[in-house]
Parts: sequence; C-alpha cells; structure tokens
Amino acid sequence: MTLNKSIALIAALFTVLWAGALSAQTLKIATIAPEGSSWMKDMRAGAKVIEQHTEGRVKFKFYGGGVQGNDKQVQRKMRTGQLHGGAFTSGAMNKFQSDADLFSLPLSFDSIEEARYVRGELEAELRQRLEDAGYVNFGFAAAGFAYMMSNKPMKTLSDLNGQKVWIPEGDPAGFAALRALGVAPVVMPLTDVMTGLQTDLLDSVTVPPVGAVVLQWHTRLKYITDVPVAYVYASLLIDAKAFSRLTPEDQQVVREVMEGIYRKFDQNGVKENRDALQALMENGLQMVTPDRSEVVEWREIVSDSHRRLAAEGTFDPELLERMQTLITDYRNGRIAASQ
Repeated sequence: MTLNKSIALIAALFTVLWAGALSAQTLKIATIAPEGSSWMKDMRAGAKVIEQHTEGRVKFKFYGGGVQGNDKQVQRKMRTGQLHGGAFTSGAMNKFQSDADLFSLPLSFDSIEEARYVRGELEAELRQRLEDAGYVNFGFAAAGFAYMMSNKPMKTLSDLNGQKVWIPEGDPAGFAALRALGVAPVVMPLTDVMTGLQTDLLDSVTVPPVGAVVLQWHTRLKYITDVPVAYVYASLLIDAKAFSRLTPEDQQVVREVMEGIYRKFDQNGVKENRDALQALMENGLQMVTPDRSEVVEWREIVSDSHRRLAAEGTFDPELLERMQTLITDYRNGRIAASQ
C-alpha cells in the first residue's frame, strides 16, 4: 500500500469516527417522578428501545425525584444547555408557551369525557404552539381531575372565604381564580406543601388524588370537595435546538417511541387517579358535595376571571373562546342526546 493510500485510508477512518462522535447525543431530562415510579420505568424502557433502534446514536439520561430543582430551575437549565428537557405538568407548561395549560383552567370541565372532546379538537394546535415556541413534545398525558382537599367541609362560597389554599408557582390563572372565589392563595414550591399543612400555613390544597397519595398530603387533610377543579395533564418537552442535533431519521424514532409511551400514560392516568380517589375515601377522607347551584355560581365567577386574564394578554382570548364554545356545544349535544 502506498503512503498516499495509507494516508487516505486513515483520513477516511478518522472522518467516520469523528462523524459518529458528533452524531451520538445524550439527552438529559429532568422530572419530579421518583426512581422506581411507573413513569420512570416506562421512560427508561423507551430510552432503551430508542438507543437500540438508533444504534447507540441517541441516549437518554434521566434525573428523577426533582434533583434538578423546581420547574423554573429546570427551564433555566434547559436554556443554558445543562439540561435538554423535562417532564412538566400542565400548570408549569405556560412558562414555555402561554396557552399550553389551556385545558387546566380552573372549573372548566364537568367530566373527563367533556375534557377529552375538547382535547380532540384543540390539542394538536396547542402542541404545535409549543413546537413553534421551540419545544418538541410527544403529546399530552392526562392525570385526571384535581380536587380541593381541606380540613373543613367546602360547600358554599362562604366556606371558601379566607381559606389558605396552596397554588403552585407560575400559575396566574389558578391564582386569579382562587382570588375571585374569595380564597387566599398561598404560592409555594411543591416541596414545601407538607410543611405548610403541618404548620397551618395552608388549610387546603387542590391536587389530583394520585398526587395526594404519592406525596402523603392526605395524611393532613379530612375532606374532598366533589367538584373537578382542574384537568391536569403532563408532557415531555425537549429543547428544539438540542433535538435538531439528531438526524431526521433518529428524530423520527424518538417521536414514535415517546408518543407511544405518552399514549399509554394518557390511557392509564385517569383510571389511576380514580383508583386513588377511592383509596383516599377508604382511608377516611370524606367526600363533600355542594349544591349544583353553588357550583354554577363558582363557575360563573371563575369564567369571568379567565376572560379578564385573556383580555390582559395572559393567554389567547380567541383560543379561550373556542374552548368555551366547544364545551357549550358538547353539553348541548349531550343534553339533546339524553332527551
């Protein structure tokens, strides 16, 4: 072999190795889900499938249990490149795109079926808005409804008045809705809520039953108000710049696998939440059912609050109007079908 051919062969081999090094990517993902949780198990299984199908070019590294900080800290780390993505609930998704938490606006829905109908009409648009804002996502996974849980029965507006209710950071619609109902919203990180309940800084929380069980908040509470306060869902968001470093073929593999996992989460989440609600009642929490007229009044007050926020530009007023129209159409159709 001549010297020139040897040099050419070495150069070609180096190019192949260098290209392979450049194309190999490890996506760093943060979540509050603890190690050993069903979410973490399914995501790790999906990551293995992706690694196999991309021949090792795409790997995932998960940071569970909130070790990378709260939602705001994770978002900041995504911007600086320390992290490439995170799993977020709907209440935090407005930090990435202002309309992304539309379906979780308080007191919007009567039933899971109603929420699913609206999602079917608008979810693709919300997902596209997230993509346009620079965040790749793989669909929404429902966790079911959040309910108000408290230490005294909540059946009327006067019962709500002055209640110190936890609200997560960065939830302007939830904060405004509670204020409109006469509640005293208390903003604090999720990690501080148990201490808040133990020290009487909080009287109540609004949380999906499955969350109350996992976080053990139910041990400090006595009543559940039988009104679906917020439809909670979650999504995995990955910074589009980081995602663009993958080849188009590898991007497609990631999308197909992760969308499949999130469809599974979406199918199972509502049932798990209902099972948790039943478990809470079996463990002594009492269900309190307000009169229908009370619930209608609460919804009217909160709906006005949503419209004011939309008019101020907190989220898209046209999108809010479309959702409310869809809800009205669904309810009218359901009433007509039942007659």
